[in-house]
Amino acid sequence: MAKRNLPVGIDDMATYVPSLYLDIRDLAEARGIQYEKLAHGLGLLKMAFPDVHEDAATMAAEAISELMEKNGLRPEQIGRIYLGTESALDGAKPTATYAVEMVQQRLGGSFRHCDVVDMTFACIGATDALENCLDWVAGDKERIAIVVASDFAKYESDSTGEYTQGAGAVAVLVKWNPRLLVLTRQFGVAMESVHDFYKPRRKQFSETPVFDGPFSNQCYQYRMTEALEHFRQVSGATETALSDRWERMAFHLPYSFHAKRIYVEEFAKEMIAKGKWDGEFDAKTISKSPEYQAFVNKKLEKAQRASSQIGNLYTGSVFMALMSTLYFDALENSKLGGKKIGFVAYGSGSKSKVFEGIVQRDWQKVANNFDLSNKLENRRALDYETYEQLHHHQRQQSVLPKEDKFALHSIGKTGNELGARYYGVFHLNGKAEILRKDFVTV
Repeated sequence: MAKRNLPVGIDDMATYVPSLYLDIRDLAEARGIQYEKLAHGLGLLKMAFPDVHEDAATMAAEAISELMEKNGLRPEQIGRIYLGTESALDGAKPTATYAVEMVQQRLGGSFRHCDVVDMTFACIGATDALENCLDWVAGDKERIAIVVASDFAKYESDSTGEYTQGAGAVAVLVKWNPRLLVLTRQFGVAMESVHDFYKPRRKQFSETPVFDGPFSNQCYQYRMTEALEHFRQVSGATETALSDRWERMAFHLPYSFHAKRIYVEEFAKEMIAKGKWDGEFDAKTISKSPEYQAFVNKKLEKAQRASSQIGNLYTGSVFMALMSTLYFDALENSKLGGKKIGFVAYGSGSKSKVFEGIVQRDWQKVANNFDLSNKLENRRALDYETYEQLHHHQRQQSVLPKEDKFALHSIGKTGNELGARYYGVFHLNGKAEILRKDFVTV
């Protein structure tokens, strides 16, 4: 059977979004930025922000745990858990090992024979993990893998990246005969070594990147164009416009409106190739045209909705775009069965991957259970002062501890436990109970 025809893909998805957010209006006021520029220009409304006890491991663990619980899966059934992240907690020990330790404690069983690894290439690491797991699952119909993306997109205060911050995790169940999407496993790829955004080793550890926003946008544009052309070659796509091939499109979204901004030139080329555009060839004119507005409203808009409420998810951004699209399409009873969704992933440094999925018959039943609206609506707004405390690690106690949620308990300070991270679950007294029975107080 040809590689492209194997029925392997995404069966289900789950997400964890921190319970705290900062209203972009409050940040705009504090930074002296016009709110309309952020809200109406970039599509930014709320910024998800981790609490004191949360990190990439706890968020990944919550997403994995939910995914497994709602699908009745035991640890012994999972052959791979591959984590894409650029918020790794250690230079050697995978953040994924911390996540599966927590999940195992909650669900019981054992991940002893599960292959666990982190994959890092800026915002495209989880897409790399997905491609890898698709190939592995395709080798045996009994194989099941989970791809998880977990990140905290953090920037320096008062930087041009600060208002795009966000945090959360998305877990993806990969198996044969999936209910959501069959992925054809034909990836268009474009890569070049550049320094548009990176996290170099510095004398003092820093969570925040070195970045050049305009240059990064340019690199995204170049890599996307090259990957789109490569996808045409590997897939044999004959459509004059790839956007005509896809009923919906899911992009990596460093901010909500990024896709509709970055695809303008490509759309213009498609229109010219089809003989349907004879106006001025400039981005502003094209972006305001009725044709482009119709394209955005049909194929991009639903993917933007969750991003507006969360912010940048780095490796999870393209997967949240997919979840948002499917969830809101399900609510509207859209007829997507048998249609194709195109993906444009990007990671700084830089690389883009373009691929596609075919929506399956039972997609709506699965998407209805994403519970996305509830997760986004039932959060607590941060005041600006508390946001600043969290951003600068000035707060010791969690703002909103929740019963039975995973939490960082402590970090080892001496000897062979120096820097080791120990996790627990919260109880009603607001304290985390350690998970590991062999834990030694540090």
